[in-house]
Amino acid sequence: MSRSTRDPQAPVAVIIVNWNGVGDTLEVLAELEGIDGPPLEIVVVDNGSTDDSVEVLRRERPEIELVETGENLGFAGGNLAGIRHALRRPDVGWVLLINNDVAVDRAFLPPLIEACLDPSIGAAAPKIFYFEPADVIWAAGGRLRLRETVTEEFGQGHQDGPAFSRASDMTYLTTCCLLIPRDAMERVGPLDPLYFIGVDDADWCRRALDAGFRLRYVPQSRIWHKVAVSTGGSYTPFKTFHTGRSNTLYARRHLGLFGLVAFLGANIVALMAALVRELFGGNPRAVASKARGVWRGLRDPLPEPPRVQV
Repeated sequence: MSRSTRDPQAPVAVIIVNWNGVGDTLEVLAELEGIDGPPLEIVVVDNGSTDDSVEVLRRERPEIELVETGENLGFAGGNLAGIRHALRRPDVGWVLLINNDVAVDRAFLPPLIEACLDPSIGAAAPKIFYFEPADVIWAAGGRLRLRETVTEEFGQGHQDGPAFSRASDMTYLTTCCLLIPRDAMERVGPLDPLYFIGVDDADWCRRALDAGFRLRYVPQSRIWHKVAVSTGGSYTPFKTFHTGRSNTLYARRHLGLFGLVAFLGANIVALMAALVRELFGGNPRAVASKARGVWRGLRDPLPEPPRVQV
């Protein structure tokens, strides 16, 4: 098969990153059994787990390709290892990035493939619901923006309805579940491990748009997301540090000088508001960690994005 040919029957390389979450990983592997669509080539990347994940995966799912990184490379770094491993196979036509903390509809994959048969489409994503309540949206596509954080998920927290049921082009799609044609992955490159946690998807989407691809939201495809299982919540010092750092790296790479200045101004305002809030909420360390993350994002090296290297 030519790498530029989008064959709807070509195998799909499914990349799942595991970090001390073997229970979730086993659940999503079970979810993927028997789904509609072409054959799956599943690659589980163990990202330096310190629990018994590797032992359990080898015992419970010996048929799965297991890539061990030996250290925690972050979400993007783990996916990079999996993508490079999977694309050694010349017959693989599609790459499906999917979190280990999701449940999927049996028919979620064919609509994504159908959308990506258009050669102008660089990636497609489903309608994503919260796991509980299961009819409330977590992401119905999204957009890139110039704020203290650089992405926005559409529909988050809203009941499903007609407004979120139309397929459309987006400027941002989350890698919680993202189907990428092989030729688009090879042209744009994989996720960048520069972003340890978060914003790697925004960076990839910006690079895909710059390469001339469209990004498609496909509401006929549905999955459910167990939000924040791997990061321990949404406002912890660990999470806020990486949010600040990753967003700042993105701003440096993509927004230009005036955009970077506007981004930093928005962050100063947001940090001041958060400090006032958390002085009463009991979590000022998280605010200080975000400030350190922004500072690190301004200082850290900014190399060119990686390539697939198959």
